Amino acid sequence: MQVPFTRNTHEMKKNNIVRIVEALKSLGMATKAQLAQHTGLSVATCGAVLNRLCERHQVQELQRDASSGGRPAQRYACNPDYYAQLALYVEGSDEAARIVWSINSAVGSKLAEGEGDFLPLTLETFDRQIATLLAAYPAIRAAGIGMPGVVAEGTVLTCDVTLFEHIDIIAHLHRQHGLFVHADNDMNYTVWGFYRSQAAQIDAPVAYLYFPGVACAGCGMVINGNVVRGASHFAGEVSHLIDPHQPALKLAEEVALMLTSLTAIVNPARVAVCGPQLSAPLIAEAEAICARRIPQRHRPEILFRTSRRDDYLLGITEQLAQAYLHHDIFHD
Repeated sequence: MQVPFTRNTHEMKKNNIVRIVEALKSLGMATKAQLAQHTGLSVATCGAVLNRLCERHQVQELQRDASSGGRPAQRYACNPDYYAQLALYVEGSDEAARIVWSINSAVGSKLAEGEGDFLPLTLETFDRQIATLLAAYPAIRAAGIGMPGVVAEGTVLTCDVTLFEHIDIIAHLHRQHGLFVHADNDMNYTVWGFYRSQAAQIDAPVAYLYFPGVACAGCGMVINGNVVRGASHFAGEVSHLIDPHQPALKLAEEVALMLTSLTAIVNPARVAVCGPQLSAPLIAEAEAICARRIPQRHRPEILFRTSRRDDYLLGITEQLAQAYLHHDIFHD
């Protein structure tokens, strides 16, 4: 997420707060001097921002460094108890769906997690599940919601669980529960979690292919450190690569087609492949097909993921934390 364009001194000060909080989260803990070096801000500016953040209980003072003759340097860290956040996603279809969730601290550490069948399949069931979690974890201030479909600016345009179609899920949950809400489709969150945990050091594009077995294949892409959503939030709908009027492809051929197309279009360095019907031997078969179609120097590294759960929840947690930080600072 981009920091809002700076137009005046007030916004510049808020941008500085965002930079320091993000730096503290990245470093874990730091002194004023270390933050100044990391952010490019002056030590005095870092000190003033840290004082304000400590007053808000968003940042806490740690024990001082050991003295080397002068005054020991004070260390700071983000306060994990400043708030809690809910990461939740829906998966499946109208025939069978599940709700998967985790509760995380303000610094991203997991406090609890769970999952269960989405029954009965109604909006009331969905709201009741969230209300139950809010009652159990009252520190929750923000929720990230993942949907198996196309989500644009908070509205679910299409969804494998059709009860959510045409619902502004952000407005709905804010109205029902008073939460800050961030919402996106499953593949955008999943590829971000994979990128952050497995490929953040890679400058080249990274992609994630998911074959759910009961619905269309989907893809998420990170290019230049940003999730690619497309002009109308349709990027990654790779199932449209297959002509529905042609005979069905073997699954290994379908995977190979997706990999070949991705290589030709965005040339990723690493691609995660996941799905309940996939296996290591099937991925090896797909790679062999790709080897006949793509020169070796252009072929991406393929990583078979046995489950997307961790990637998905991490992606929601990180995207939500960044969005809520900007909301918390710029709407203070």
